[in-house]
Amino acid sequence: MKHLVNNALRTKNMIELLQAMGLNLVMNQVNCIDERVIFKGVTSKEADNLIKDLQALLENNSVQPAINRVTLAELIIDNIANATCSDSSMLETHRKSCLAVFNVLQMAGIDYAIEEEYLEIQLPSPAYGPLFSSLTYKYMSIEEGKIRFNIKEFLKEHKQELIFIDGKYPLVLAHSNLFENKKIFYAQKKLDEETVEVTPYFFVPNALTPPTYHFVLDTSGSMEGELPKVQKSVIQFAEALFQFQPQAVVHVTQFANNTKKLGSYRKDNFEQLSSEVNSLKAYGGTELFTTALKQLSFIMQSTQHNNVLLFTDGQDEGLNQNYSLEALEKMIATLQQGSPLIPARNKFFIISYHTSQPEILAQLAKAFNSPIIETDTPDFAAALSEKGKLQEWAAARELFTCRLDITGKSSAETKSEEYVCSYDMSGQFTPLAPKQCKNNETLHLTITDGHGQTLLDDKKSLTKNTVVSTLLPGTVDAALQHGMFTPLSPTQVAHTSTTPTLL
Repeated sequence: MKHLVNNALRTKNMIELLQAMGLNLVMNQVNCIDERVIFKGVTSKEADNLIKDLQALLENNSVQPAINRVTLAELIIDNIANATCSDSSMLETHRKSCLAVFNVLQMAGIDYAIEEEYLEIQLPSPAYGPLFSSLTYKYMSIEEGKIRFNIKEFLKEHKQELIFIDGKYPLVLAHSNLFENKKIFYAQKKLDEETVEVTPYFFVPNALTPPTYHFVLDTSGSMEGELPKVQKSVIQFAEALFQFQPQAVVHVTQFANNTKKLGSYRKDNFEQLSSEVNSLKAYGGTELFTTALKQLSFIMQSTQHNNVLLFTDGQDEGLNQNYSLEALEKMIATLQQGSPLIPARNKFFIISYHTSQPEILAQLAKAFNSPIIETDTPDFAAALSEKGKLQEWAAARELFTCRLDITGKSSAETKSEEYVCSYDMSGQFTPLAPKQCKNNETLHLTITDGHGQTLLDDKKSLTKNTVVSTLLPGTVDAALQHGMFTPLSPTQVAHTSTTPTLL
């Protein structure tokens, strides 16, 4: 199963941010791979222009990141020169031999390929492998007839630098910390001589505490032939969740004629989870409404973040169907009239296998800004992945309060706006609502989470000579369509006042 970090979405998000900030990416390819941001330039000149733009963009507290300009050959030579050897008496001999051979390879021309966290150079013959393998390197390894340079480990020790690897195919490497440390970017679009539209891009941090995950599984008689595939999906998905969030807790519940909790599991008892999930048997009818009601009741009483995934292949067959339906309707109404924190912090995905679901379940999912996914596969992890929802379901979600004070020449001219929005805490930048401002005004942006903790308190002064960039059309909507962040269905309700009030 794929790792739950969705680098494709990170890449789309990064491209949108950089374009909104006015960087020219036409001749540069951008890829985000975990904590690495990789720019592939067409020529050295284009890469050089890009890295200077990045250096200015990433200036923090009046300090720009340093540019470390090297070639791949220089990196490899440095690794060879500082390599160690198990036989200390042969260390210098092996170093000189490897340097001599690499010098010959360099004169013949070096091509490389990027493979996840490595830059790879194919050795012209397998015979070279044992020679280079005689040494132990800091960032290099020799595997399958290739020299592999580990850019992941290299960037870990160069987090505050922009790395320019010059050559035939220039690369610019940046650690994501350079962007994350900024916390906020202000994209500006000039509307007229006096007015600028400002869109803040805020870094939504990763959740410190993972949500509690709930698998709620239909094990009614109709699932008998497909149950082994469901069991396999649960086990593989749980394993991926424990890799994604090592401190996570996974609850597994089954339902047929009644609802029964199978158990709660952590990474340390994954084998127990596997054994008990594999012991599930298919039998009986489908007590769907009662099961949904119990899950909803649990969420409404919980103070934790809960991500529920309910999988079913049928519709409700409960003996007290009318009673359960009415109770579910009332509880959904109570949820919608209550604290916005509950629907913001919890998710209720429904996977419907080979069937459609009644309106009441659509209302339940919608109340938590979650989908009903209809699928032809009992592998619900695959169903989520096909819809691009795997990362979205796995991420914790939080409700944020955004407050923007705009001050003119005097504090008497201050205008304030406050709204709430819900975002997945996935360690990415997200655009906030754009705001029109006049030249020489000052923006004061404050963002707090659902616990009242201040995540950002930042001021931005607008001057008439501000460098203004072109925003992508529909910036906020585009990010949402990409699936990078999932706000509650329009909860960005603004409260405008003429004087600031404390949050």
